Amino acid sequence: MTATVTMRVEEPLDLQSSLTSGQCFRWRVDADGRWTGVLSGNIVRLERARVGLRVASAPAPPDETAHALQTYFRIGDDLRAVQRRIAWDNNVRAGIDEYPGMRILRQEPWETLAAFILSSTSNMVRISRTVELLATTFGERLTLDDAVRHAFPDAARLAEAGEARLRELGCGFRAPYLAQAAEAVAEGRLALDALREASYDDALAALTALHGVGEKIADCAMLFSLEKPQAFPADRWVLKVLREWYGLPANAKYATAREWAWQRFGADAGYANQYLFWRIRQSTRPLRSIGSL
Repeated sequence: MTATVTMRVEEPLDLQSSLTSGQCFRWRVDADGRWTGVLSGNIVRLERARVGLRVASAPAPPDETAHALQTYFRIGDDLRAVQRRIAWDNNVRAGIDEYPGMRILRQEPWETLAAFILSSTSNMVRISRTVELLATTFGERLTLDDAVRHAFPDAARLAEAGEARLRELGCGFRAPYLAQAAEAVAEGRLALDALREASYDDALAALTALHGVGEKIADCAMLFSLEKPQAFPADRWVLKVLREWYGLPANAKYATAREWAWQRFGADAGYANQYLFWRIRQSTRPLRSIGSL
């Protein structure tokens, strides 16, 4: 029988909204409510337990993986305190009321950047399928009981694959952007881990220096993997919120949306963004969960 550990979680944590709300793309849920994904080169299975999560993993032992999950789910952010600071805004409060356990994730920077490069003019289902295909094609095979997944390939592997092969695997016009980003990371010209310690402005400059990486993609990478909780990714759904709920002009620039968010929510702008995004996304055009792909 597969070994498991119970990871105690005393803060709000909802797997459904945290794992399917556009932050990440590789978790899948079965009919029994068990979530299977890949984290730090390990296949991981999560189940709700009375006091938290029951964790199984391979090849790393589950107690080691449970520690990594504490980091991944940002347990320790004190989500309730974050929610209290931004709930004065009625629209954000409505999002918190609907998704009280939705958390911002702390993901691996290279996979996150790659996924959001693939997000350009795409949708969550297509992104998820393309990311999974890249992993299946180039990544290390991982097994846990009868589940088989693959680790996401490192930058050197995708740089070696090259633009033409990435096009064949469904990356389309994004293939050169992904290939060039992979080369920059593999060659050390872009040190993603170091950007966790960099200022927001320096990280933004480093990311947008990549061909095909604009401010929105950079903000996603910074919010979901590079310790920049003030990042405010303004995609078309968030821009719709700002126009329709807050009266920002239809032609407002991206920088205008960012400055508005910083003045309103400060360092918690990223959390406010996620509640606003997922509330309008699900109330306007509910997404069939990418967790069931």
